[in-house]
Amino acid sequence: MFRTVEFGNEEAGPFYLQHIRRPGAFERTQHVHELYELYYLYEGQRLYFVKDRSYQVLPGDLVLINRREVHGVSDFGTPGHERVVMNFSREFVAAMMEEAPFLLDGFAQPTPIVRLDLPPRREAEELLARMIREAETARLGQTLALRSLLGELLLFTARFVRTHRVPVPEHVSPIHRKISDIVRHLNVHYADTVRLNDLAAQFGISPPYLSRMFKEITGFSLVEYVQLVRVREAQRLLETTNDKVIAVAEQVGFGSLVQFGRVFRQLAKTTPLRYRQTARGKV
Repeated sequence: MFRTVEFGNEEAGPFYLQHIRRPGAFERTQHVHELYELYYLYEGQRLYFVKDRSYQVLPGDLVLINRREVHGVSDFGTPGHERVVMNFSREFVAAMMEEAPFLLDGFAQPTPIVRLDLPPRREAEELLARMIREAETARLGQTLALRSLLGELLLFTARFVRTHRVPVPEHVSPIHRKISDIVRHLNVHYADTVRLNDLAAQFGISPPYLSRMFKEITGFSLVEYVQLVRVREAQRLLETTNDKVIAVAEQVGFGSLVQFGRVFRQLAKTTPLRYRQTARGKV
């Protein structure tokens, strides 16, 4: 059985909810965006790659993804799963945060995985069920109701992480740990020239195996991941410095302004100059 409930519209602003049950395999999805993401798994198993490592996600797990964090999810174990995912902007909860600035505490934890035991799991699922019911049918005050319920869920999460030890899960396997080490290396040395053979020799792994497992675990090819990290750092520099675009391109490791512009447009869906103007409120 395939079931889906979705909510998201211009009136609501940057807020999206989807509840879905899939009986079989589903292709990996991976991305980076400006919104917070909250994912809850009811049934099945998933493999989540977040920031610099992979995690096995089990029923009863909340996954909390901060803004601009690389993340992707894929099948793990027997295909088939049921989950709910929400994306929302800081602006969507800004009014609530004026009174409760701790609402997003769950997104600042050392691990994005919050594993709920039975009593809090029931509480979380009751909140999610109310949100899903509210999202099913358009009616008066729907956006207000969903914002209020999201606030309750974020409050539940903030309270949980303040009152419970949230351990960092073990790596799924040694190769997952190795790929995590490589990702952390790339996150620091993204501006250097990255060669597959050099990286493989440095981490004691054959180039073909490194290439294959990097793609399988992260969802990105090595080149795609390096470009993503470079563009993400370029966005930060465009927002926070007055450096010329060509200087930004050089700082993050692009060999030419043409290549930088092409890759930036592909990933950010705009030009570097337009991105800077928008980020500074000049458009």
